[in-house]
Amino acid sequence: MKTIGVLIGTNDEPVSNKYYKLNKHKLKFLKEYDIYSNHIPYDYAVFAEIKYLGNNKNINVIPLFGQNLTLKDCNMCDYIFCIFEGVYAFMNGGMEMYKKNMSILKRTKAEVYPSQKIQEFIIKKHKYMTYLKKQGFNIPLTKFIDLNKVNINILAKFIEKNDLNKMILKPELGAFKTGIKILNNTKQITKYLDNLKKLEYNRLLLQPFIGEFNKFGEIKTYWINGKNIFSYKQQWKGGDGIYGKEENIEKDLLKECLEIGEKVIKELFKDHEKLIQCRIDFACCINNDKRCREFFINEIEICPTIGSSDYELYGSYYKTLAEMVINYCK
Repeated sequence: MKTIGVLIGTNDEPVSNKYYKLNKHKLKFLKEYDIYSNHIPYDYAVFAEIKYLGNNKNINVIPLFGQNLTLKDCNMCDYIFCIFEGVYAFMNGGMEMYKKNMSILKRTKAEVYPSQKIQEFIIKKHKYMTYLKKQGFNIPLTKFIDLNKVNINILAKFIEKNDLNKMILKPELGAFKTGIKILNNTKQITKYLDNLKKLEYNRLLLQPFIGEFNKFGEIKTYWINGKNIFSYKQQWKGGDGIYGKEENIEKDLLKECLEIGEKVIKELFKDHEKLIQCRIDFACCINNDKRCREFFINEIEICPTIGSSDYELYGSYYKTLAEMVINYCK
């Protein structure tokens, strides 16, 4: 009997009441792990879907807990599907836990999806952003900063040359807006960089602050095995996310984003590895000679946080994801 380990432990994005009511027969065993109906994180729900399907196919499905990951546990598995990934490790245990978990996933005899190699490629945003630019995809003007080698004078010249009156800085290994800052001058940046070093960040991205970003929102496209499952729109108001269903996105814009997403996935599959799941986010706006506004690729996630709200099909796609995990691990 083959064993699939599902790497979980985010304690994030609890499933909706509607999802629970429809799937409580699959979720009831989670009480073994002190997970009850009042708060079932999305990764436990996905694990439950995989286990339920595995039971019907004579496949042993076990949990692996990201905050206490060991090589011994990983080596009990033939395959490992990662939901709790490097960013969660960093959030929970700093650089020490991040390096430990990445090392284990690299050394285990189990086949890991997504692999440690491509996880680091995506987590270290400068790598995949540079790749996208070389492949001809639209990304925003970006200065990649190594905090161990940063030269504030060179940074100041970049800011002056590109007339950046307002900037947004995003640390690698940052998530859920953690560490992101909007700044106006290099004097503020110096203090910000020093703080990031103390928090163990190594690199960050500096980009122009785009005033229209929230006006038009982000178009988030979710994919399983290269097929778009759903998309939604996200904006922000008072620090809270405002979400719009796929049918409320302008049809021509959504079509364009999905066509670009297909091309991105095709290149990633060809040059790196096939992905069970990913999310590609698009944002506005790039000014260029073709038209006054153009959306760009803002972010790629290969272990995305995936919920079960109405704009996310009430989590019905968890089953599709589970089926694909089983198919990959045969």
